[in-house]
Amino acid sequence: MKHHLGVCLVLLTVAGIALLALRACTAAVNQTVGHVADAFSQVLHLQPEVKLNERVVLAQTAPIAELAVVQKEELVSIGLDEHLAVLSIQIPLTEKKLTAEAVFRLKAGFDLHEPFSVAIDPATHGVEAEMPHAKILSVEQVGEVTFHGEDALLNRVTDDERTQILKNLNDAAHAAAETSGLKQEAEQQVGQRLTDLMKQNGQTLLIDWKETHPTP
Repeated sequence: MKHHLGVCLVLLTVAGIALLALRACTAAVNQTVGHVADAFSQVLHLQPEVKLNERVVLAQTAPIAELAVVQKEELVSIGLDEHLAVLSIQIPLTEKKLTAEAVFRLKAGFDLHEPFSVAIDPATHGVEAEMPHAKILSVEQVGEVTFHGEDALLNRVTDDERTQILKNLNDAAHAAAETSGLKQEAEQQVGQRLTDLMKQNGQTLLIDWKETHPTP
């Protein structure tokens, strides 16, 4: 009897230790999930989808649709230089020139409707995030358009040409935004801030930037 009682006490002790260890592990994982959610909330103002052992423990939510991370103002200009010709020979007094320029505010950041997901390794508490690439969110003209030009005596600038050059100016501003490096800068800033916050909590972060495709 005493032998059986001793075995039971040992088993109860082991079970108690195992239960305490399980609770401590669960609490640590829950704390990790909370840290991840807080970090994304601070940096991107959203809660990502959080997965633990392939199981979703937090769904993605965002109070806003877009988040601009970086912006710059850039002077964009475009010109028209045209003359009339006959048989490839320029006709005198027909060369006209027109240049349009304006300042545009370019903003880059994230569309928070796109998927942001985080997988947590329950053993190491390492974090692997899948995030969409940053994009140009807006290209806004912030100053008046300035025209510089001169009519030719026999070939004047037309209203249609002024309208077209304004459209070309807007297109040039969008093209400048795409090649400005703002998208890469936004990703670097967000990635660094998230990494720093995770590091404060003893967690590692690996970001996998995903291409997103518009829904047809």
